[in-house]
Amino acid sequence: MAVALGGVAVADTSPTGTSSTFTNSAKTASGLTPSGVEVTVSKTMIGQTRVASAEATAANAAAPDDEYLVPANAKATAGFVDLYEGFTVNPGGWSDVATLTFTFSRPVRDPHLHVFGTGGSSGTSARNRDDYWPAVDLVSGAPAEPTFSKAAGFPGFRVTSASITPERVYTVSSTTCGVVYTCGTVKLNGTLTSFTIKLRARDVRYGDGGTTPQLWAAFKLSLAEDASDAPTSYGAATHAIGDSFLGRTVTADHPGTVSLTPRGMTADTDADDAVTGSPARIGGHGGSYTLAIPVTSGSLSNVTGWIDFDRDGRFDPNERATAQVAAGATTATLRWVTPRPIGSGPTWMRLRMSAASTGSATGWADSGEVEDHRISLDH
Repeated sequence: MAVALGGVAVADTSPTGTSSTFTNSAKTASGLTPSGVEVTVSKTMIGQTRVASAEATAANAAAPDDEYLVPANAKATAGFVDLYEGFTVNPGGWSDVATLTFTFSRPVRDPHLHVFGTGGSSGTSARNRDDYWPAVDLVSGAPAEPTFSKAAGFPGFRVTSASITPERVYTVSSTTCGVVYTCGTVKLNGTLTSFTIKLRARDVRYGDGGTTPQLWAAFKLSLAEDASDAPTSYGAATHAIGDSFLGRTVTADHPGTVSLTPRGMTADTDADDAVTGSPARIGGHGGSYTLAIPVTSGSLSNVTGWIDFDRDGRFDPNERATAQVAAGATTATLRWVTPRPIGSGPTWMRLRMSAASTGSATGWADSGEVEDHRISLDH
């Protein structure tokens, strides 16, 4: 899986990928994942809550791993940090603070929400202050409501299908992850275009209490990715997994790390199911080759394929075929113009399915799947 977060979603990108960026304001945060999926976060304050500070955190490929997050290097991606003040305090009880709605430009499957340093205190005296233990409630989602599952972290907090809450609250001498503040990663199970969370604060009062109530909230996102597995000479292709893919299923690759650039896998190691045979064999007839490819198409999509006919270790523009498939389609038919005569021997084929037309065999795509297949040419 992978990712971070503002621009135009483009499937046909260069091998160096797109930028991971985020902008943030009192009402909206917006960002762009490396794969090109746009994320918009709409904020609704509850009661007298106001946004005292809205900051964006920049992508940093050198950021150290975080023991509470999965992928462990999720802090390499961009994100946002808010400070909420002025919410109504219920001494010794819970207060509603704000709701945040995350909306994606493409459907995404099983996004990971990274929560870090979320919680707060007010007051400058150890004897007169309030600590605010946070809770994150999953309110809704589209097209169907997802569920939370714990991926990593959250010491001192309990993760259920619909919430992240403290296991217990108590007076403390100092704060850290797991003590007043919560840190960890939850997976949102399902294929989503949006989800909404509500932030709540549980007050623990010391003496006469503090001054203005404060709750920090910090978030990043990463998305499940599918990667190419042809030899490195063919270049890397990476897709954000959504509601459309080749064959009948797709599994996430590189689940342990995020990347700001496209990346492949070791040659011939991915589990691909759109083309069968070991290796599949093709031959040219009448200067063309036609292949019917099984697909699962949740949205209008484009399927593009390349065959390395000249076996030079790269996919050339004249080795490309493409077709569009409607939502609900189960087959895509590609037709290549084959060289005459067609050569014989082993080579590689790359298939890419995405919402936007994919003109390049390499780079990021904001949806779909890539499959690489070893094939044999027969003249």
